[in-house]
Amino acid sequence: MRFVVLMVRVMALALAFWAVVSRADCALVTGTCRGFNLFSYFTIHSTILLILAVLLATFHAAVSRAEPVWLTVFRAVATTYMVVSGAVFTVLLANAELFGHLFLVPPSSKVLHFVLPVYAVADFLVGPYRNRLRWSTVWVAMIFPVLWALYTLVRGRLVDWYPYFFLDPHVVGGYHAVGMYALGLSGFILLVALGVVATSRVPLLWGAPVGQHKPVEPLQPSGNRTKSQPSR
Repeated sequence: MRFVVLMVRVMALALAFWAVVSRADCALVTGTCRGFNLFSYFTIHSTILLILAVLLATFHAAVSRAEPVWLTVFRAVATTYMVVSGAVFTVLLANAELFGHLFLVPPSSKVLHFVLPVYAVADFLVGPYRNRLRWSTVWVAMIFPVLWALYTLVRGRLVDWYPYFFLDPHVVGGYHAVGMYALGLSGFILLVALGVVATSRVPLLWGAPVGQHKPVEPLQPSGNRTKSQPSR
């Protein structure tokens, strides 16, 4: 089973890398878009984080039977961002006429927004050795989106370009409207993160994490039974 997971992860890494490189063609090959603009999209950042998380998880699963807690947190955060990216893109695509935007969906974009989010959830759910996360991990998932939003708003004001229309105050009617969109997205990110953390608390199909199960002490003969000290 571990070999199958490792092979699937290697294939997913190759697919994700291809999708990012393909999306970068407009900046690196054809010159039809600016590289800094392309790499300002939340989806691109989320995919890069997922690649790093899966790469580290693959390494740990290959060389040991333990996954550090920080890696499970990293995987949970990357999974959250991929789900959010896919869900938001799906809503925008379904309501393109309402928003007045035309969305082109090449194969690489389909992989980034539809295939990889599904894979991220599946890998986090059935992958080996993940740890049981604390509920407070939900707040960790908000760190990067807040920093990304600040970067996007500051850069957008300087270069007059925003990766998403709902972050452009000139389009949505001012920073008050931007704040309302940001508040709604923040709530959605927290909700998705809550679901991912809840998933980490579901019993693993295989590969129980280190520290989840305590070893059972052998029973002592009744005549030599000693008084055990309470655990602390």
